[in-house]
Amino acid sequence: MKTLQKTSLLVCITILVMFGSIGIISYWPQISGFFQTSQATVAEQPGVDPFSYDPPLPSLVKDLHPVYNIQAELHTSEAKITGKMTIEFDNPGTADVRLFVYDYLWNKLAVKSIRYKDKPLAFERGLSTVKLANPLGSELRGAIAIEFENPVPRRGTRFGVKDDIWTLTTWYPMLGAQNQQGKWYDPPQRVDFGDPFVYHYADYNVSFVSPKGYNWVSSWGRGNAKAIDGSKQQIHYEGKKLLNFALIGSPLYQVETVQITPNLSVDIASVDKGNIERIKAIAGSVFPTYTDWYGPLPYPHVAIAETSTGTTYAMEYANLAVFKRDMYQRNLIDHWLPHEIAHLWWYNSVATLEASHGWLDEGLVELSVYHYLQNRYGAQSATTLLEEYSHDARRLQERYPDGKLDKPLQKFATEEEFHWTWYSRGALLFDHLRKQIGDDAYKRFLHRVQQNYHGSVIGAEHLDQALGQTLQGEASYFVTATKKSNREGMGTVQLEPYITTVINNMSYYPSISARATGGTVYFPLRELGEKMGLAISWDKEKQMIRITGNGYEVYVKERERFAIRDGKKLDLGHPLMEIKERTMVPLSFFATILEFDTQYNPDERTVKIQTRRSSGKVSETK
Repeated sequence: MKTLQKTSLLVCITILVMFGSIGIISYWPQISGFFQTSQATVAEQPGVDPFSYDPPLPSLVKDLHPVYNIQAELHTSEAKITGKMTIEFDNPGTADVRLFVYDYLWNKLAVKSIRYKDKPLAFERGLSTVKLANPLGSELRGAIAIEFENPVPRRGTRFGVKDDIWTLTTWYPMLGAQNQQGKWYDPPQRVDFGDPFVYHYADYNVSFVSPKGYNWVSSWGRGNAKAIDGSKQQIHYEGKKLLNFALIGSPLYQVETVQITPNLSVDIASVDKGNIERIKAIAGSVFPTYTDWYGPLPYPHVAIAETSTGTTYAMEYANLAVFKRDMYQRNLIDHWLPHEIAHLWWYNSVATLEASHGWLDEGLVELSVYHYLQNRYGAQSATTLLEEYSHDARRLQERYPDGKLDKPLQKFATEEEFHWTWYSRGALLFDHLRKQIGDDAYKRFLHRVQQNYHGSVIGAEHLDQALGQTLQGEASYFVTATKKSNREGMGTVQLEPYITTVINNMSYYPSISARATGGTVYFPLRELGEKMGLAISWDKEKQMIRITGNGYEVYVKERERFAIRDGKKLDLGHPLMEIKERTMVPLSFFATILEFDTQYNPDERTVKIQTRRSSGKVSETK
């Protein structure tokens, strides 16, 4: 027996929650009208959501609130970056502190020194990790100073220079990431595809020196530039809640800034003015489309950068969408630029653990391309793309039947299995949901994910919670679907609908919502019972819960379907259950055992209870 917890949360809201059937949603649009009516009522009261008691689930990365202060210089003749930096962060409470270094095995970033309060610290450099003894002691927060040097590969790699276009990504040491239990993540092994890095959202104050005449786009706009030393320029950036900080620049770049909305500007960089016009045409369609589906992008500046031929295909970094010039051939830009722009929402604003849950952002951004094509060119073009995804999924089922969406990046046998799984099957997973619940509810779901989890690293469980809050119930879809093998279907949304409780003509929303499940409605015993004036206690001798009220003395036991009322054993019809350590009782407890006047309307998802003695019958209205 777990302790019965006494909680009381009274929200007096005049709202009728109307939307349909209990159990598995097979076709949501048939009942979406009722849901839209309910949402309209809630919308009249800003911020009111009677069932959103559960706070957002914690990020998969524990927030140590890091702040980076970086002073760095690009030496173009030597192709290297030299830098000094401090990282201020909360004490992780561990014996060691870890830094992540995302360099190449053949091109190592050198950590020259690490200091704390001007005292040098010993450190150990591993493959992708730098470890040092935690110097913070009992302090709640502190800062370490790092000096580093990073050679820039003269190649068209993710981090490198080719044709005088400098792609500076993951170019500095980063604070390592912990899970919520305080255990440091190990940076996943890199493979030839995908982006397996684990990042930590942070604030950045960056001063970057380069030769005069270089035009840069970055994770936080164009910055503030000033001339120094005659032939150099220093640009200062100050960014908030960034997954990482990257710069892409060239003396050949032309940069044009487009104001998409009053709160969002896009810097577009290319060596060709004509290409900028082509990029602007795509951006002009993409950003309004994605804002409609996902909500406004919560950053003031983003950038699109075109790199040279023969460079990395396409990349996403914080507030940056990057693609290589080869993509103008066969009009590949019309797919992959919208793909990378969608990563500004999925990867950038809301992140995931790429090595294990990459289906989440890749699936969403591939379906984003479908939305873009539909908006710009019409249904036929968009449908053709979905058919391609379905074709890939069939080949995946035939060749890799035992695989699944949540397969780690390093476990894929081939690059085709990787693409067919995370990109094509991932896109179909989200489209399958969209078709079940309808476009309007699907948009509300993704808006909620952005609202709840901006600046967080999430997984399938976070999506299920946001889906449940959108549909006003306990939802299960993503966690189940991502564990299914490729030979299986996606499955359907399972929903235990939340029920509005009306006590003596006043709506009441307990902290653990009443819900329809197992053929009845369940209520939190203590919270609802005490609201109705019942006395509830634990009888140590009987090892049962004692309830008195409405002239009766009743004993019940967890997980049993019988109650003892005034010494007589009565069948509840359904067993007691436990949700989040709260004892839940079926509707029959209040109707049959305590004989309150009770009316249940499954269509309107309401239960009305009058706290007076009655015939004890439950009336059901439709």
